[in-house]
Amino acid sequence: MEIWKGQRPLLQRATIWRREAELGRLAIVAAHESLMSPTDWYIEREHHTVIVHLDGRLDRMEVEFSKGPSGSILPVKGDVWIVPAGCRYAALAQGEKAHYLEISVPASLLSGVALAPHTRLRDDFLHAAAVRLDALLRRPEDSIAAMTARAMADAMAMHLRQAYGRETVQPVFGGSLGAEARRAVTEAVRDRLDERHTLESLAAVTGMSVRRFTTAFREAFGITPWQFVLDARMEEGARLLRSTEEPVTAIALAVGFATPSHFATAFTRKFGVPPSRYRQSWS
Repeated sequence: MEIWKGQRPLLQRATIWRREAELGRLAIVAAHESLMSPTDWYIEREHHTVIVHLDGRLDRMEVEFSKGPSGSILPVKGDVWIVPAGCRYAALAQGEKAHYLEISVPASLLSGVALAPHTRLRDDFLHAAAVRLDALLRRPEDSIAAMTARAMADAMAMHLRQAYGRETVQPVFGGSLGAEARRAVTEAVRDRLDERHTLESLAAVTGMSVRRFTTAFREAFGITPWQFVLDARMEEGARLLRSTEEPVTAIALAVGFATPSHFATAFTRKFGVPPSRYRQSWS
């Protein structure tokens, strides 16, 4: 089954628990969903959507942004995903369950700022705030909880503007990465994680000059090519730690790191724990 593109009915979502709240100009949804059957997630809105993954376990998830990262990307606890206003996002997920907080941010609230699409961001503030808001939304009759939730929502809005906003500017060079070019670059990286990827080699996949490719890539994915390669290596490393018994040294080499220590340092920076502890948490 492929990601939903309008060619079939959307698969039904199995909601276990859901709470909604309007907090100032932010709309918040806290939810648990069962993913025992394939589930479609689809977003295309006039406002920005920020999703913080609080808990759960997914076995597979195919993701496609109209302008941004696409492919097989598994969210883990603490991940932050951003779907900018006007961007189409579709995902096909299956596993055990998902527990998340979804934040709707009016585009007018961030006037003059354009949010870039993101997956698997690590943001300690947003994660902690989302955990707290999730708990507060379970106490709808508590006036103190309501006041606290409103204050936290205001703080989250300010944080989003400062941390993820970028001034809206016109690209210096013409050209953009269409869907086929984005897919080609994604496959070139993820199919050969153990190889050395350079700006020259990635630009060659698209037929662009390095300078034009670098600008177009950032416009399309919201991050630099190097960060994209690093994220792909981290995602595959995490998957191998969860699903195989391969030694950490072998995994480090398989995803393109010269030494296990370099892999461990990058992994800890990304996920907050070293590879060995991450594997133990999934055993």
